[in-house]
Amino acid sequence: MFMRQRTDIMKVVRSVLLMTAVVAVCAVLGGLYGLRIGTNGNFIQMAPINGQLHLARQATRLIEQRFVDEVQWDNAIYEGAIPGMLGTLDPHSTFLDTENFLAMREQERGSYAGVGVQIINFGNKTVIDFPFPETPAFEAGIRPGDAIEMVNGSPVSRLPVEEVASRLKGPAGTPVGLSLSREGLDRWIDVELVRHVIPRPTIPTRLLFEDGTAYLHLTSFGERTPDELEEALDQMESQGMTGLVLDLRGNKGGLLSAGVRVASHFLEPGQSVVSHRGRASPERHYRAKSENPDLDYPIVVLVNCGSASASEIVAGALQDHDRALIAGSGTFGKGLVQSVFALPESTGMVLTTARYYSPSGRLIQRPYASIAPNEYFTEPCSEQYRPQQGKVRLTDSGRKVYEFGGIAPDVEIEGLRRTTVQRLAARHRAVERFVARLRARGYAMLKGETPSPDMLGDLLAFMGQLGIPTGRQMSAADRQFLMRSLATHLHVSYFDYDEGQRIRASYDPIILRARSLLAQAASLMDKSRIPVS
Repeated sequence: MFMRQRTDIMKVVRSVLLMTAVVAVCAVLGGLYGLRIGTNGNFIQMAPINGQLHLARQATRLIEQRFVDEVQWDNAIYEGAIPGMLGTLDPHSTFLDTENFLAMREQERGSYAGVGVQIINFGNKTVIDFPFPETPAFEAGIRPGDAIEMVNGSPVSRLPVEEVASRLKGPAGTPVGLSLSREGLDRWIDVELVRHVIPRPTIPTRLLFEDGTAYLHLTSFGERTPDELEEALDQMESQGMTGLVLDLRGNKGGLLSAGVRVASHFLEPGQSVVSHRGRASPERHYRAKSENPDLDYPIVVLVNCGSASASEIVAGALQDHDRALIAGSGTFGKGLVQSVFALPESTGMVLTTARYYSPSGRLIQRPYASIAPNEYFTEPCSEQYRPQQGKVRLTDSGRKVYEFGGIAPDVEIEGLRRTTVQRLAARHRAVERFVARLRARGYAMLKGETPSPDMLGDLLAFMGQLGIPTGRQMSAADRQFLMRSLATHLHVSYFDYDEGQRIRASYDPIILRARSLLAQAASLMDKSRIPVS
């Protein structure tokens, strides 16, 4: 009897969830209008209501009539019904509240109105990680390590970093006052800033090495990414570029259209980039359309477990056409196309509408039906993870590639695992705080300067004061890590974030390894031009 009652209750609960979602979308909130971000922008008609929804109608009416308190339908819909229903579909379908929906649109546009700082929580403080170059914060002399004490006269010391970020943003042209504490000063610094539209480049690091190798780090795929790519390559080609390392590590994706245009830049016109199809989404093929593709230099694409979605489209297309050598570790394995539907009240729904396939016909998506959501998102970066290998597909030159497990690299480069010393240094922000102390004491440095052994010794002494184990037993790998980190943060603090990232790229052992693979990439590129009989 109990089990039958429990089953009946669960049926009602499921019906209520479904019905309240339908009510939210179809009736209470006035319908759904389509904004398919990353697909084709078409208006999407809703299917008529049918099936057993009369049960949900009855349950909803009963709740409205008999529930002990007045029903807050907005909360029930926005915080319960729609998110709960989407969560049962797949790991990537989700509901976006107003804050998250607007943040997503902001990221895709590549700009926002604010003061131009990256902030983090450290202890009970909100700390400036770094100001972006050419922003109000940078021009006002705000430094990495400064702590925000007040915003417009209100204390923010114990607020979540998201709340502080929200207070710093606002309409362009409006003022915002900050009170900052700084290492070496016994008083706060008060600055009055005027919010500007802050560009957020998706290719923040551009570097041309002395041997002619260009390095570009793509952090995401937004509306301006293809234009940023063309601008960067034009500049570097004019300076004698002979090869390219395209770094997609940690790039979780973004707009499908941006991924297609980026891949098109390196493929011959008409070559396939990607295709997708779904139950209610007819098959669609995307082909390279670049009028002036870059076909005369080798490319190495760096990927890792954090490379997903549009990153995998680009890596998969260049690999299938033998246009680039893929190096690093296996990618995340996200081959699902999400359409973003705008809902009333500046909310949205991210819904999986199709699966995408690489030019060779392989499905990149990992299986997810029998895995918990938290495990699904962390699994690819775990040391125990071994991707499944599905059907064998062939690249243009006949090389074997496999379905289901993301993009497997042509050349594996083991990632740098953090040691205990490195994790403790990051947790205590030891290098950043040490650099802030150097500046407070008046230390001067030149652009491109390499930290001296004495400076490293001073850093180790400072780390010892923080309780981080140092001394003769420290490994060579730890010392090299600290030297790289020290050089990077010195340039971030004394010059700007972009200069620091250029220094980081110059020292990064994985990038150095990728540069050494360009000859192999050139051989692959030449082989792909030989017709296969």
